[in-house]
Formats: sequence, structure tokens, C-alpha cells
Amino acid sequence: MNKLMLIVFSLSLFNCSIDRTILEISETENNILVNFQKMPNESILKITDKNEPGEELLLCLTFIDKESKRNLSNQLVEFYHTSKDGNYEQADPKDESTARLNGQAVTNDKGHIYIETILPGGYGNSADNRHIHTTVFGAKPEAYDIHFKQYTSFIGKNSSGDQHFFAELKKTKENKLVCFLTIEVKNPNQEEKQKLLKTKN
Repeated sequence: MNKLMLIVFSLSLFNCSIDRTILEISETENNILVNFQKMPNESILKITDKNEPGEELLLCLTFIDKESKRNLSNQLVEFYHTSKDGNYEQADPKDESTARLNGQAVTNDKGHIYIETILPGGYGNSADNRHIHTTVFGAKPEAYDIHFKQYTSFIGKNSSGDQHFFAELKKTKENKLVCFLTIEVKNPNQEEKQKLLKTKN
């Protein structure tokens, strides 16, 4: 019994150590946000609308080639995540990528994509496993996850591998959540990407 109590206490310490402070964006960051919002429609994705329950979340994402550090332009990317309650509500019960909250966008010449959605809900009893699934078509691997520092457990922050990216949440003057994140993509396949874009169009 004492061993069990020690484990529970240790887990609670990890949860308490998460800094949930969310700062307001700077004037420079606000200018970056405005520029993202002015991008062409194909680089803007609105996963949710005003009627979706949850905290509004704005993502300013930049995709680059991990090896060369060059911007990935004209890259097709898919996103999906849970609802406010932590449910995927997928069309195919065996496939999370068919989640109700999903969509695709194409990067602009600077590798940018702008997304309007909500902060995903956590699974089960934890609020500290919130993330957005990201699929970069044609890359090897294709799957990348966007986590949020204010809602990520100790284990999550120390996750090994380079397919997990941790964004710091900030807020606008209107109290919308916003984050700026660069995702380094491994082995992007430009030829495969062009095929997918032609199929999409």
C-alpha cells in the first residue's frame, strides 16, 4: 500500500510541475500572426467554426527540410485532433485520421500554413496529453505530432524521437490561444508530393 501511495504522490508531483502560464503575444508576434492570416486560401485551414466548443487556437506553422533547413513550399499537409472532450469522433472507428476535426492545407513559398481550430481535449483523466496529428505527405516518416508545453506531461516533454514538436501557447489581446512553431520534416519526397497535389486538384 505504501508503495502505491509513493507512485501516486510521484505522479502528482510531475503534474504539479507543469507551468500553465500563458503570456500575451508581443507586438512582433502579433505582426507575424497578421501576416499568416493574409496568406493565400490554400495555405489557410479552418478546422472549426465559431460554434465548436472549446478555446480558440491559432497556429502559425513553418515546415522545413530537417537536413537542408530549406522551406518546404507547395507541400500538402493534413491535420486532425480530438474535440474539446478528448474524442476523435472518427468516421471509421478503426482509423483516427478520419476524426471529425480534420483538414488539409498546402504550404506557401515560405513553408507556412495558418490554422484556426480549438485546443484539443486530453484523453481520459489527463489534460496533459493534448496534441494535433500532422501528416506530411511523401515524407519518410509522414507522421508528426504538435504538443503544447502548458499541457504536456513530464514523460511527454522528454519523449525521444524527432517526430514530436512542442509549442508554447500564448494568447492574443482577444484571449485567443496562439502558437508559432517550426516543424522539421525528415526526407520530404518532392516527386510524391507533386502527385498528391495533382490528385487533390
